[in-house]
Amino acid sequence: MTLLGRVSLIGLSLLALFSTWRTAPAYVGIAMCVPAMLASIWDQRRKGPDAITLVVIALALWLTGRYALQAWAGIGTAGLGNPEDDVRSWLYILLFAPLAALPVQNPMHRVRMLWLLAMTGFALGVGTFLFEHGLDVLWSGRRLGFHLNRPLGAGLYAGCFALALLFTLRNWWRRKEGGTPWLKRIAGIGLIVLFAQVMISAQNRSTFLAAMSVLVFSAGFIAMRRLRRSRTSGAKIATLAASFVAVLVFGLMASSLDVIKKRSAIDQNAISAMMIDGLEEAPISSATIRLRLWQFSIEQFADAPLIGHGFGSLTAVIDRELRPLGGLAKGERYDHVHNGFLQMLWTQGLVGCVLWSTLLGILVRDALRAAKQHPERRALIPAMWALLAFAAIWSFFDFRLSHPDMRFFTILMLLSLRLLGRPDDASQNVLAENRHP
Repeated sequence: MTLLGRVSLIGLSLLALFSTWRTAPAYVGIAMCVPAMLASIWDQRRKGPDAITLVVIALALWLTGRYALQAWAGIGTAGLGNPEDDVRSWLYILLFAPLAALPVQNPMHRVRMLWLLAMTGFALGVGTFLFEHGLDVLWSGRRLGFHLNRPLGAGLYAGCFALALLFTLRNWWRRKEGGTPWLKRIAGIGLIVLFAQVMISAQNRSTFLAAMSVLVFSAGFIAMRRLRRSRTSGAKIATLAASFVAVLVFGLMASSLDVIKKRSAIDQNAISAMMIDGLEEAPISSATIRLRLWQFSIEQFADAPLIGHGFGSLTAVIDRELRPLGGLAKGERYDHVHNGFLQMLWTQGLVGCVLWSTLLGILVRDALRAAKQHPERRALIPAMWALLAFAAIWSFFDFRLSHPDMRFFTILMLLSLRLLGRPDDASQNVLAENRHP
């Protein structure tokens, strides 16, 4: 590996390790990858861009063009705060494409490395928090933000990591020559339990709902399918181990039902009142506030259906147009509509939604195509679907995937998808590495 390759590998490691912990080292990691990214793009200049590259270029042009219309031509809703920060967050996410173009002999090895480092960084952050506050804080009934001081982000990361480990259990449970399988198995189960408890202690209902939905839909289907098709005792043991871990996770969730019920009781009463008297007369709660924000975004969609209303915080817009109608909590600021899909539709219109949907669709298509030819990649498809479903359900109730605090984790997820569908041509990658100056 060339010097540029080694530096970029260190940069990728920094990005992954601190993707859920600190932002400054992640920025440094990306900066360390820039020379190798430029060299890789130069080496591949004669090939021509593939479909994903074309969509990424189109998205970059769209985001900058839409911001230019808003900033210079005044085409957008008045009062949006800090639009430059918002569009910068969206542009940062697109860095996954040049990062995925870095030379690599084994894309799946890189995916595993990135996720193990991300889990390690998150576990270290949680560990420092527990060291400072004591282990018993996990069962204190308080809503914990952990090392991020953000319950929402901590719950999202913990849920993703727990599901990733659970849906790849068969991979890391299998015995390998010269390894220590039981040490690895104990560590894997311990991390799943830790991440599940962190997700529960964050007390974020959208995260809890997303995880439960994925587990309930997948557990029975996967268990029955594996038990029917498994002809070896090892596969059956792996399935039983997965069931055991699932029971542990469900047990943790059941032990925390009182906390979840307390946070949901107000919403349940408000929804019951809304069903009788309508949304206008319903009492203020987290659920009815979200419904009012969603209704507001849908009603305003017709004003700018193609290009959206523009980038930036919605705090001033909501205070000006929605708060006078009542139904919002006093003293609370709302800078988004608590729905990732509606937020994108309101901000970027149909053009932006179509481009982002096309990008995700091509990434998933390439991953599925590669999985048909490579058993190693095929084994990761259940985890891919689980994480996509988890993030989609979570995004239905919130909007943070492009937030400055979460942009690096979003880059990690899109980068992993890209590597999962990247052609496995080791000789070509080695040749590209050797041509670096």
